[in-house]
Amino acid sequence: MEPTIAAPAERLVAHRGYAARYPENTLLAVKEALKAGAHYVEVDIQLTADRVAVVFHDSDLGRLCGRSESIHSFHSDRLDSLSCSYPSRFGERYRNEPLATLAALAELIADWPQVQFFIELKPESIGHFGVEAMLAAVAAPLEGCREQVVLISYDRAVLHLASQSGWRIGAVEHHWPDPADDEWRQLDPEYLFLDFRELPNGALELGNTRLALFEIAEPGLARTLMARGADLIETFEIGTMLTALR
Repeated sequence: MEPTIAAPAERLVAHRGYAARYPENTLLAVKEALKAGAHYVEVDIQLTADRVAVVFHDSDLGRLCGRSESIHSFHSDRLDSLSCSYPSRFGERYRNEPLATLAALAELIADWPQVQFFIELKPESIGHFGVEAMLAAVAAPLEGCREQVVLISYDRAVLHLASQSGWRIGAVEHHWPDPADDEWRQLDPEYLFLDFRELPNGALELGNTRLALFEIAEPGLARTLMARGADLIETFEIGTMLTALR
């Protein structure tokens, strides 16, 4: 018997939580994506100065917190002073929303055992602290929910180390990889995350690697890409896309 292909709505990834409606990568955005019915959630991870993993996309605090500081020079004991409210987009509406630690997210992950989480290790923190330190900071809080977690990154070195440590991995790439490339074959990621505009013409052949495409907010385009061979579709508009594709 051939495996059942999941319905389109069950193949959507909430990109940074429900980022179209709430400040991205906050626990609020993740909770709202889960309440909307997301089967997959993706978030980003940076490290503070004292190597605490936080759920955050940028290397500086300007866009999301309105502070002209680097996340890498900010100590975790000062996190309570931050508001992760994305003020340029949402004004003061979410001024009390904190910048979440990965440890806090891990508690939420454990409450949703049926949901898979893609945890992206950002290259800025890898470059600043090193591969080993980055993986150690991320692995510790996720140990209790590792079966629900896939570690993803643009950095292949951290993915190799994660795979050797028993973690599921996904590669985020700028361009379509060559399946015959020795480095790609050795990496052998479970997932490839790619901008859909970088797709090649013709068949999307990746062997056992599953294909996740971003950033898509149009139901028709999502269906077209799934028909071409995309396994997952990543979207900031998780709520409206779930409704449209059910």
